[in-house]
Amino acid sequence: MQKDIENFTIDYHKFTTIDTPQSERRRLNVGDIWINEAKCKKCGDVIVSNNRHDFKRCKCGAIAVDGGSWYAKRMASREEDIENNIVCYKDIKKED
Repeated sequence: MQKDIENFTIDYHKFTTIDTPQSERRRLNVGDIWINEAKCKKCGDVIVSNNRHDFKRCKCGAIAVDGGSWYAKRMASREEDIENNIVCYKDIKKED
């Protein structure tokens, strides 16, 4: 059975926890974002990016996410169509 390489992504949640220190995450090539997801307010789809180049689009195509644990890139037809949920690892300080 051949794997579909284009759809293969490594989900960092399988080998880290929200408490994993930054030094260990860097050794594992994991960034500072624990949850990188968004909900489409048009179709209700919740999409999650699980690694750096894991671009996902909702089923109606109105929104998309990318970046996994490294960056939270968003695309939306209209800003009011997207509800973001971005949670960082516990050792990352929140900006005011």
